[in-house]
Amino acid sequence: MVKVHYFYDPMCGWCYGATPLVEVLATHPDIELTMHAGGMIERRAMSESFKAMAQEHDAKIAAMTGQVFSEAYNARLRNESEITLDSYVTAHAITNMQQRYGQGIAMLKAVQQAHFYLGLDVSQPQVLAQVAQQLVQESDESSLFDASVDIKQHIAQSHGLMNQWQVQGFPTFIIEYRGKLQRLAHTRYYNNASAWQAHLDQVINQLKEQAIDA
Repeated sequence: MVKVHYFYDPMCGWCYGATPLVEVLATHPDIELTMHAGGMIERRAMSESFKAMAQEHDAKIAAMTGQVFSEAYNARLRNESEITLDSYVTAHAITNMQQRYGQGIAMLKAVQQAHFYLGLDVSQPQVLAQVAQQLVQESDESSLFDASVDIKQHIAQSHGLMNQWQVQGFPTFIIEYRGKLQRLAHTRYYNNASAWQAHLDQVINQLKEQAIDA
């Protein structure tokens, strides 16, 4: 078993684009996937220039990855006077779902779908609670945001690892095996999950062979 560290942000369009690759990692029998929330945006309203930049980047991400940024989402960017992004509240919900139910990756995907496809306001705890309930029925807003998760501490720990391992953006994947670290290049595998699966198998086999020879 090898460990893959996934540095992500729920509001990151490229992380949304990488969702099919993350699902391969999460279901791989030889991989333990560990999530590290990056805290890219601490509750911030989007300016008009930010909205325009987001739409430009979204178009590029869609073209490269095949992920859909829906009309409902784009209508929000065009029409709503104030859209709030919050990496902290979304990461709190995701981290809680992972700690309580082992559903962190599923919750991340659901939050991304809610934001980028359904056009919902995922900066609102009640919306995130509704998203969580689709995965785990007994989840509710009070339990989703209870004190069992200190998201600021979690993100500070992520930043510590990012500085230590020279991680500069999201998404980043780093594979760890027997104390050795290796960055997993992923961009060439956007929109090609089967090739990504084959690449992972190759990397893991090489790591195990190197460990035998050492």
